[in-house]
Amino acid sequence: MARPKIVVVGAGPAGSACALALQLRGSAEVLLLDKSTYPRVKVCGSGLSPKALSVLEQLGVRERFASGAIQMPKMLAKGPGGQEVLLSGRKGAWVVPRITFDQGLVDAAIEHGARFQQGVKVTGLARDPSGRVRGVQVGDDVIDADLVISATGSPSRFATDESPQYAIRTIMGWWRGASLAPDTGMMIWDRRLDGYYAWAFPEPDSVVNIGITIPEHAAGAKQLKDLFRELLDEHFAAVVRGAEPIGKWMGHPAILTTKIGDHVAEEGLLYVGEAARLVCPATVEGISFAMESGVIAADVVTKHWDRVGGLSRVGRALYRTRLAARMLPKFWAGEAFVKLMRSDRARALTSRAIDVQWLASKATALVGEQPV
Repeated sequence: MARPKIVVVGAGPAGSACALALQLRGSAEVLLLDKSTYPRVKVCGSGLSPKALSVLEQLGVRERFASGAIQMPKMLAKGPGGQEVLLSGRKGAWVVPRITFDQGLVDAAIEHGARFQQGVKVTGLARDPSGRVRGVQVGDDVIDADLVISATGSPSRFATDESPQYAIRTIMGWWRGASLAPDTGMMIWDRRLDGYYAWAFPEPDSVVNIGITIPEHAAGAKQLKDLFRELLDEHFAAVVRGAEPIGKWMGHPAILTTKIGDHVAEEGLLYVGEAARLVCPATVEGISFAMESGVIAADVVTKHWDRVGGLSRVGRALYRTRLAARMLPKFWAGEAFVKLMRSDRARALTSRAIDVQWLASKATALVGEQPV
């Protein structure tokens, strides 16, 4: 049977993991497209949670990143009540700069047979008269496909989901020579961030990335750079003192939801990663969900592809069901955590070290960590 031609739009963790998983299964002819030229800088804290590391293990590429990763088994957490506590994890997170990580995943997909075209901007979906997706529009040309997988990030250019959603804004920067232990990250829940947090993560070559997350409707989001300066001075002055800023501050929105919409799977089209709004509402962590959704998509396509009808109705329903089963419980728990952290109760709880340790351990559990 002829293998289906699959076009994956977007070569971030979701798209590259999906392309790699498809090639490992030998189930498709894969063309991976991205509008950027690689390697490219991406706005992200670059943390790989224990869950993300387990997906890399599943894909057989974890060791590819081991030598260049910063091992981060410790986290200094500070609650909205002001108390600090140092957490240690049994599994530990890694920090791999996205410029390295994304390139590595793309390279792995290529090595296993995927074709990669960069600097290609997909401007739309090509549909036949019945409305079924039959390819992608690139300028005046159409690239035909039996299946399109949208891994276009957040917000997706193609998504039509009208379910409730909200956006989290992010701004971050990089500093070289900062004073942060190479095995320790920082997460600070400040009341001005309306249930969200500021972070500092170590990167290779004595670089530290620092950023904040905040709901777009929060008062501080209207003057985001000013708020970032305030929090840098208040929480990270000792970290960046004497350090050299690298480049400009950068920002990127994340669109969150606690529902897996029907739109994630239709005839000729699947959405993966942030294009399907698969981001944890508490931590705004999306890499693990991106890669996992890509692997799930590849598995469903492999097992439920019909050479005449394409991805079957059962396959599409199964994709939605597996996403919901794997991710929604964490999203619901994450949403509850945010509501707690923006409450007066959280301020009272986190005035004591024992309580902020409990709260921070709940946050780390959302990314698959097991506190020591």
